[in-house]
Amino acid sequence: MASTSRAARSQNANLSQATQQPVREVDAKVRAILNYILDHTAQKIPIKDKDLLAAAGNKNELKERLPLVSELLAQRFGILLTPLDATSKTFICTAEEPVASIHELTSAQRPQFTLLCIILMYIFLRGNRIEDSKLYGILELLNIHPDEEHGYFGASVRKQIEETFVKHQYLKRERSQLSAYDDPKTFFLWGPRAKAEFTFEQIVKFASRLLNQHPKIFEHHLSMAQEGLNAEQ
Repeated sequence: MASTSRAARSQNANLSQATQQPVREVDAKVRAILNYILDHTAQKIPIKDKDLLAAAGNKNELKERLPLVSELLAQRFGILLTPLDATSKTFICTAEEPVASIHELTSAQRPQFTLLCIILMYIFLRGNRIEDSKLYGILELLNIHPDEEHGYFGASVRKQIEETFVKHQYLKRERSQLSAYDDPKTFFLWGPRAKAEFTFEQIVKFASRLLNQHPKIFEHHLSMAQEGLNAEQ
């Protein structure tokens, strides 16, 4: 009787392991997951695994199909499905070959891209972490007022920074308080999408052009940024 019970448990375990094997054929659920991701890629909003459950059916079905879905996204569309955190429950979609030149963008996309590069540059120059008030102060020196309409960047620069760029994971926002007697401060850092779509070398080239400085001026910043990135990995 005990032997039969052990055999049954062993068979159930084998069946369970079998169901955990990644799916290698494109079935209706793979197509549904793929279509959902493609439909939401342009929005640049992180996709949670629970968003994909309706297409997959359940968590096991989703887990079995995600490896194949990731392969298809990369091979057919040049899109990388990247986990946002260690739990792999949230993903971002990034281009396998990020934008190399502003001329690859449409005229409608260029202002936001340029603003993003300016912000990432100043975060980079401040050791990859800058207080929000100092960032806005720097922008005002460039005649970019956060709460006023700008002729090139549009109606609300602050909204683009605090809502759009943060939501898209280009920027990460942190709040810190040195002590209970201090007012909390908000800092901006490079977000996971920025790290996936930009390199520090690109930002150095952008900074050298914008600030009219030789790239060698930024070698120390580049070294510090690389050290910080290696420490995270």
